[in-house]
Amino acid sequence: MMRSRTTRLLITVLSSVAIVALPIKQTRAIDYWDDKTITEDVIDGEEVVGQVRLPDWERIALADFPAVNRGGSIGSEFNSYVGYDLSREWLKGDSLVDILKLGDVEEAFAAEEFSLAEIAAITGVDTDEIALSSFELFNDQSLEELVEAIPGLGQKRVGQVEPIAKLIETKLGYSYDNIQLESLVESNSIAGNLKLGEVDLSEYSIKDIPGLEATPLKEFDRWENANISDIPELARVALAQMPNPISNASMPVMRIDAVWSDAESNRQRTVSGSYEEGFNVPCTAGSRCPYLELDDIENSGSSWRLPTEGVQWIAGRDPETGSICPNAPWGVNGGHGVLGAINCGKEPTGRHPFGKAFKFAIWGTDETTDSVETAIFFRICAKTTFVDLGCTPYFIGPIPFFSFQRDDWIFLGI
Repeated sequence: MMRSRTTRLLITVLSSVAIVALPIKQTRAIDYWDDKTITEDVIDGEEVVGQVRLPDWERIALADFPAVNRGGSIGSEFNSYVGYDLSREWLKGDSLVDILKLGDVEEAFAAEEFSLAEIAAITGVDTDEIALSSFELFNDQSLEELVEAIPGLGQKRVGQVEPIAKLIETKLGYSYDNIQLESLVESNSIAGNLKLGEVDLSEYSIKDIPGLEATPLKEFDRWENANISDIPELARVALAQMPNPISNASMPVMRIDAVWSDAESNRQRTVSGSYEEGFNVPCTAGSRCPYLELDDIENSGSSWRLPTEGVQWIAGRDPETGSICPNAPWGVNGGHGVLGAINCGKEPTGRHPFGKAFKFAIWGTDETTDSVETAIFFRICAKTTFVDLGCTPYFIGPIPFFSFQRDDWIFLGI
């Protein structure tokens, strides 16, 4: 069920919807997202002129996004620059949380600021129930790195920390129970290089390592390389509760007024594009310019007019091939830094109503039903203390998002 509430929104009217030549093949997203939306009153002055469906970010976590509808990859040629394995490959049907790493969403969500205790509090899980073996980032740390990352751990004696005592005795053949961990790793490089993942940790919880649950993720070496799915419960944190949360506050919206097909051409007054090219990238692709057209509320009796009447929102893929990697208008320049060259340097034309976390694109329409399908795309980023490789274009997707009908209100964003 959708929830309803009244919130004053900035008003912009959308007057036309994108059309592609191909029939819509993806699952209609309205069914998937229906119980994860809220309705807001659209208010012009004191008058309610309509309602808009918006994502309920209090109930949407990264684990809630549908699977990606297309495979992709990034090679290992960048690994030596960042000091961890940036490469990955994904297939159609893979989950977003198995594709994205913490470093990819540093700017978008700042999830690395969380500690496991904070994540558990948000998701309602007792930290006693989180198995130490499920925390892959922890398992990848050497004993020396753990002593450096977790405050106070180095002052504990080996025998006071049962999982570490097990590691030491199993790998070194001697207990060292009465030696402080800090002294052990300083005097014994073999011990310092041991990793907890080298022994079975399934019988322990994260509470069995003093201070672990209170330590921010960013304190661990190579935190950028941890998959979202490898951080216990992080995939279930609502995006409105991230350290850098997503919000619908002051969201400009538009009304869908009509549907235009790919027979249209030479659309110049657009509001779609990318951060790199701006959001006024024209469509000059001959007879293949499916688009949305914006309108104001002139028929509502309002004396307020916005300068958006007649502008267009171009569809985000080639209407014949579905490609997002040709020349503009479908594949606009995206990404920045060294990683900006990935995916031929292109991403779907679209907008960012919810910030830099993902891109929102028109992805399919049906003229016979006046309906529109949309999709969102994520990106890969790589930044460490010493090097910033930038971000790829938004090319992880398409992930089915909201469905719309003619006369619906749709979110535009700033």
